[in-house]
Amino acid sequence: MKLATYPLQEVSSVGVAKILIVEDETITAQAIAAQIKRLGYEVADIVNSGQAALAKVAENRPDLVLMDIVLKQREMDGIEAAAQMRSHFKIPVIYLTAHTEETILSRAKVTEPFGYIVKPFNQRDLRIAIEIGLYRHRMEQQLIEREKLLSTILDSTSDAVIATDEIGCITYMNPMAETLTGWQSFEALGKSITEVVQIIDERNNTAVENPVMQVLRGETLNYLGNYRTLITKSGTRIPIAGRTSPMEREGDTIKGAVFIFEDNTERRKAEVLELEQGRLSPEITKQEKTESEGCEGLETQQEINHFTSRIMSMIAHEYRTPLAVILTSTGLLKRYGSELPKEKKEMYLERIQTGVKQMDRLLDKVVIFNKAEANELKFNPEPLDVAQWCNQLVEEQRLLVGDRYTIHFATQGSIPSANLDKELVGHIVTNLLANGIKYSAKGSIISLVLIGQENEIVLKVQDSGIGIPQAEQEKIFLPFVRASNVSTISGTGIGLSIVKKCVDLHGGQIAIASEIGVGTTVTVTLPIKLIR
Repeated sequence: MKLATYPLQEVSSVGVAKILIVEDETITAQAIAAQIKRLGYEVADIVNSGQAALAKVAENRPDLVLMDIVLKQREMDGIEAAAQMRSHFKIPVIYLTAHTEETILSRAKVTEPFGYIVKPFNQRDLRIAIEIGLYRHRMEQQLIEREKLLSTILDSTSDAVIATDEIGCITYMNPMAETLTGWQSFEALGKSITEVVQIIDERNNTAVENPVMQVLRGETLNYLGNYRTLITKSGTRIPIAGRTSPMEREGDTIKGAVFIFEDNTERRKAEVLELEQGRLSPEITKQEKTESEGCEGLETQQEINHFTSRIMSMIAHEYRTPLAVILTSTGLLKRYGSELPKEKKEMYLERIQTGVKQMDRLLDKVVIFNKAEANELKFNPEPLDVAQWCNQLVEEQRLLVGDRYTIHFATQGSIPSANLDKELVGHIVTNLLANGIKYSAKGSIISLVLIGQENEIVLKVQDSGIGIPQAEQEKIFLPFVRASNVSTISGTGIGLSIVKKCVDLHGGQIAIASEIGVGTTVTVTLPIKLIR
């Protein structure tokens, strides 16, 4: 039977993926190598034992290993070799075997393989298994890097951060939380937060219910409250200020909470001093005054705590959906791959690719948002063919949505080349189109109109989606603000705040017109310096 051929697969960040073949049957190994080359991958080497495979992995660091489970007359079989590769090198392994006995499968599962192909197999099966394995490995590496980034941020912050599960058991503590509570992470993990974080009202020395438990019951808390004191593990007392927020929700169920707090000792000393000097009324402290005025902006440390909490909650919630899709699709392909028809396999592969792209886009959005909030977004104008750039951005969105939506792009008037920041314009257009798609029903039309006017250009994005309530439109460009009618539509609430920041850096203006059930039109006006 003639084997089908496929286009080259550029899947490695440094070029074509390198694949190590571990197979003790020479003819079989050569046949597999030939198929891999036809698929466009590079054969790193062919070895016939587990020991040789480990040596080659240590020497060449291939991107993936195709491992025969039963290596005849060898001291180390493929499962043992794969376990060591996973443990020491984090190299993805796909098993190739003719054995489907339950005992072998049980041993193989423990090593967390990235695929399991039963011999005999065809080239299409091999291609799908390799692509899924490489994508899954890449996804795991990205998640590890993102976890490291988040861990670095949390470890270096001056605020104490404690996360819990849905019943209040501690799942995470950062170093500052260890310092303030007196508990080490290894001691606190798995314990109820009510045991580790004990809080009293310093005015009457009475116990205060732990705010995490209140949030887990569904109560809405703004801040921890005044005159709150933490009782540390050693029994010392530390005045604290903080805030608690739910980590994520599934329907009406809260799946965890995060408690962010700080040492309030110096602030309390300052308040006592002002009270003694008569500059502060005993009836209202500075902290109470701040809370009574609504805590506008991010002017207090408690609001910074809330801001950090919202970011953590948003990342955890938004990552769950694409990650679940990826893991489910990978699991189905791994378990039933040899039985599924071609169309099903391609569908699951497409879902995995879409999930990875969705997570990448979310990470990019978070990075851009953090830069914007830290005033680190730079305005770098350069000669830009605005019409061509907008058309390219529209084409990218069309590829993402396929035939589920129609995206129109049109120009009006003369669109000259102008000095604009290409990256910032890209953020504006991409986020507005993405919002139009997200909040519109499948089959809807989203349009982008580029209008050339004297000394300025106008970008107008229009959809026929759910619309935004009139009373909420004024605040819709603030971080984390979402319309009250979004229902179960997922979102971060940061896209429009990114757009607003990019428009401001251009010295432009943004306006929104929306009607419930009719749709939304966002108009961005950017001043331009013409290129003569």
